[in-house]
Amino acid sequence: MSTAGANIFEDSASEGVGQTTVNHPDIDTDPGSGPPDHIHIDYDLAHKACLAEIASLFEDIQTDLRIITDRGDDRSKGIYQRQADTVANNPANIAQAARDYLNLQESGIANLVNAEVGNPTNLGNTSAANYNAIRNTTNSASGQRGGSAATRQSAGYGGGASTAIIGADGNTYYEGSVPLDQIPLADGTGSGNVTYAMTGSRNLPIQTELMNILKTAAQSAGVDAEITSGGQVPKSEGGRDGVNRAGSNRHDKGYGADCRLFTGTGANKTRLYTSNQEQLGIMLKFAQACRDAGATGIGLGNGYMFDKTIHVDIAWKGDQAGVIGGILPNRYWGGGTGNGTRTGTANAPVYLSTLMTPKDNTA
Repeated sequence: MSTAGANIFEDSASEGVGQTTVNHPDIDTDPGSGPPDHIHIDYDLAHKACLAEIASLFEDIQTDLRIITDRGDDRSKGIYQRQADTVANNPANIAQAARDYLNLQESGIANLVNAEVGNPTNLGNTSAANYNAIRNTTNSASGQRGGSAATRQSAGYGGGASTAIIGADGNTYYEGSVPLDQIPLADGTGSGNVTYAMTGSRNLPIQTELMNILKTAAQSAGVDAEITSGGQVPKSEGGRDGVNRAGSNRHDKGYGADCRLFTGTGANKTRLYTSNQEQLGIMLKFAQACRDAGATGIGLGNGYMFDKTIHVDIAWKGDQAGVIGGILPNRYWGGGTGNGTRTGTANAPVYLSTLMTPKDNTA
């Protein structure tokens, strides 16, 4: 509101501007009271002027809201129609729109926008792994401090390939949120072999039952599985982290295994990632076959071991048999440093929690 408008009520001093003199006869006072009539100042004109200023402000607000609404979609803009909705689709307008669209495509901006919408970069996640995912148009790791090639993610941003998953319903999901029924299970073209490829402190053979589960699943899904982390010595029997064991007791005495999966053979042999839409269906077929063959615990996806390794175990059976101890009943988990989250049941991808329902094993 203008300064003049703000002061018109207080400063009016002449009739016709904001101040009117009115002479009331005795009818507006109690009969017999004095004085028999009186004069007062009427501010009606001032009130009208103030209201006019307020109305002007509301008009300005309405204009601003229309500008904002122009940026919304059909649902969010409600009953208001943008000018763009009413301009005739004449040849000149159509040609200009086509030119604009081609410019967006040829510049690569359209691809960047679509990838970011499909898989929004979580800028609130300040981990080195997440910020390293925001990179330039090359395949190199970004220059963010703490980032490395090992922690680089495909964020679908800055020219990187999108990790968005298009469900069977046509909707776009990020890998951790896609429902199981939206991922068509697929067959790989591997030979179905399971081999050891252990180099760390978990280098003991796995249980025969677990090996048979892996072999059944590999043949069912058409993949080759390499066991990169096998059995280890329990702490109760002299196990030492970094020497003959590493972390989780699910690997004690070979009741758990970490595997990398491959499809194809020879020069066409390709490692599988849960962040790749086509490969996720193959990995899920392997996981489903492991479950059906008797696996009691599976870790997979949503950043778990950088989306490129699957954990399979029968540790709950070993615990119940008294061979190993301290095994939690959890049947599934996900998440991890691959996307800056913590590994756990709460961060398991939706598809895995559905596949391995119920959440816990029971005695």
